Amino acid sequence: MAKTISFISPKGGVGKTTAAVLLATEFANQGLKVTVVDADPNYPVLAWSKLAKLPRNLKITSEVDEDDIIDVIEAAKKKSQVVIIDLEGRATARAMSSLLVSDLAIVPIQGSVLDANQALKGFKSIKTAGKGRVKPIRSVALLTRTAAHDGLWSRQLRQLRSNLVDAGIEIVPTSLAERSAYKDLFGLGGTLADMNPKEVSSLENAQKNALAYAHDVLTILNDKKG
Repeated sequence: MAKTISFISPKGGVGKTTAAVLLATEFANQGLKVTVVDADPNYPVLAWSKLAKLPRNLKITSEVDEDDIIDVIEAAKKKSQVVIIDLEGRATARAMSSLLVSDLAIVPIQGSVLDANQALKGFKSIKTAGKGRVKPIRSVALLTRTAAHDGLWSRQLRQLRSNLVDAGIEIVPTSLAERSAYKDLFGLGGTLADMNPKEVSSLENAQKNALAYAHDVLTILNDKKG
């Protein structure tokens, strides 16, 4: 049965689309059939997909009408093993409908009080959407744009992580580090595997980070807690 993952963040610039694309491309490179539903009105995933050739097992669907979003997701699930939805930040009917049929909701968060406060709105939307079904929607926080090693994390980021744990919010074990390769992905298109290490700084480290992140999300999807 196909799994559905939604990415939501009320605040822009936290790496939501980057996280969604990295997950989709890593899953595709592992041989999974993946569909990304670009439900962000700015269509950032669609723009990325037009820059370079994508793996044959990775499909992009965009320009989804608010009334048809569930039908689009269900159709994608019939053709894919994983459906990833890049949602807009606001709790629109389209976003709430997408969350309603999701197996997992991921909320990207940068290491600041402002980002944390905005992220709480995302978790609130997930909780609200979950009231429309028997089983609550599993949600996790994803720390983004961090220093490469947690020993270099700021005091504010460490406190943020501690606050999330105290609040009972599950966190993806691997954070997404600030990597130039992730930025280049949206300038060059394609996947990290397609990049030339001679042209992209610290590409191998970015690839290892993305692979660990994808492994963590897949583990969360497949465990029995959700």
